[in-house]
Amino acid sequence: MDIGISLPTVGPAGRRKYVLQVAEAADRLGFHSLWISSHVALPRERHSTCLYPRATTSDAYNWGVAWLDPVAVMGLVAGATERIRIGTHVLALPYRNPVILAGELAALDQLSEGRIELGAGIGWMDEEFDTVGVPRRQRGARTDEAIALMRTLWEASEPVSFHGRFNHFDDMWLTSRSYRPGGPRIHVGGNSDPALRRVGRLGDGWLGHEVYPEEIGPAREQIHQHATEAGRDPGSIMLSARRGLIPPFPVMNFMSDRNNLHGSPADIAESFDAYRREGISLMVLDLNMRPQEIVDTLEWLSKDVLPLLS
Repeated sequence: MDIGISLPTVGPAGRRKYVLQVAEAADRLGFHSLWISSHVALPRERHSTCLYPRATTSDAYNWGVAWLDPVAVMGLVAGATERIRIGTHVLALPYRNPVILAGELAALDQLSEGRIELGAGIGWMDEEFDTVGVPRRQRGARTDEAIALMRTLWEASEPVSFHGRFNHFDDMWLTSRSYRPGGPRIHVGGNSDPALRRVGRLGDGWLGHEVYPEEIGPAREQIHQHATEAGRDPGSIMLSARRGLIPPFPVMNFMSDRNNLHGSPADIAESFDAYRREGISLMVLDLNMRPQEIVDTLEWLSKDVLPLLS
């Protein structure tokens, strides 16, 4: 099983030195990937309900909380690391012009020598959709079209055309070229039935958020069913789960009411193995602590937990 880490890019920890401190440590210690969350604008008063109530992160959506833009962070981290993969978890595709985003991600993939992963979501905050000028009711259709458009541009070896509901062009060539043939892999986030259907039809992977081991089987079956119906190989779709974790030593946990993984090294290893047995090949960990405590936790995981994984 691979282990990924959510970068500290929200709130006071979202500073260059802290982001690089965690990213460089994760790269040095052999972790699989780094993941960056995303929001564009936050309202004075929010009436929208978060898609992931278990995450208990509602305070992060209050105005005044700073969120670093994920595309900018990916560029910084790609230049400071050598091996580790870098992705978004997740970026709301309806908020972005898909042609421009395709170029940005292709350039990042080229400069990082193939280490960029796109975690794609549809968004959920009404006020944010209003601010970026996109009708919320179109979010699913825009997401599907953006995925198809970006892949069309990344896979093309000559000028191509695209005619969708929201995007139209003829005989165009994307100037930024990805390092990997076909461009970055696209992982679809979300736990709902429509999200699982989108994973099966379009995703290279699934980014499950705050899901428990006993919930993986039904989700996996849905994904595989939709993949089969779309004529795709279900076994080619990577499954991941994201959970919070607290180590067995004192740390400042900024989300203490969250249901975190915790316990001894053997306990944590068994928790990871429970996910692995259900088909999860990547665990993404939220370490909501001070940056130095995140580094300490990464060193503990590397030394005491990862060697226990089967």
